[in-house]
Amino acid sequence: DAKKKTVTVQAGIRVAELVDALREHGLTLQNFASIREQQVGGIIQVGAHGTGARLPPIDEQVISMKLVTPAKGTIELSREKDPDLFYLARCGLG
Repeated sequence: DAKKKTVTVQAGIRVAELVDALREHGLTLQNFASIREQQVGGIIQVGAHGTGARLPPIDEQVISMKLVTPAKGTIELSREKDPDLFYLARCGLG
């Protein structure tokens, strides 16, 4: 959605592929690590960050997500919809 400057991607897309696809629409990621071969799901889970005091970690660019769980099936999370679980799921760190 170019107006909202949002994009929906699968966790397995590589950062390089995402950045290249966004460029075609005049968009990019706010920041991203130098390892462009990494998958989006992985780069979010490790709390990757760029350089600069004003650039947040990459996981802060995530505004919603779908998770497939063994107990609850597919669940949708966002700041508005189950915010506690959303913030926990957004970055793994271990």
